[in-house]
Amino acid sequence: MIKGKELKGLGGWLILVGIELIFCFIFIGYVTFSRLNAINFIGVWTQLLDPYSEMHTIHLGLFILGDMGLNCLFLLLNAYILFLYFTKSYKFPNFFIIFSSSFIVFKLIQRCWYLFIVLPFEVKFEFSFIKDIVIAIIYTCIWIAYVLKSVRVKNTFVNGRRSDGTYSSTVG
Repeated sequence: MIKGKELKGLGGWLILVGIELIFCFIFIGYVTFSRLNAINFIGVWTQLLDPYSEMHTIHLGLFILGDMGLNCLFLLLNAYILFLYFTKSYKFPNFFIIFSSSFIVFKLIQRCWYLFIVLPFEVKFEFSFIKDIVIAIIYTCIWIAYVLKSVRVKNTFVNGRRSDGTYSSTVG
């Protein structure tokens, strides 16, 4: 690596982080809005609330509400993180770590809730679920380590941070 070249800006491996965030935003938005259309929201709710319907179960209704609410929350958080990324805000690394970690926890809770509460009588142990979670954890740990250790990240995401001189002059 060239010693005179300063690692700064949205380049190098940091481009992959940005691409991941953009694709994640598109994917979460697509999943959220396609589920709204696919389940025909009004028809499903009337069947879930009708005690004589075959679909009547409070757990499935709570699962759908919780899933849609958390997907909307993650969509908003992802939009905010994209804003921080492109404005090169000093808050980006912390919010990226929170987003990446909480997304895995959300998926784990979502899957366990679905398996043990919505479908309690269908006992299935799926190795694909464990494999997907382990791969996601490894993938997330790699990117979190990159964000924490990268010189480019430290040099790029500095906008909005108060300098020591500005802070001391306003206090004094």
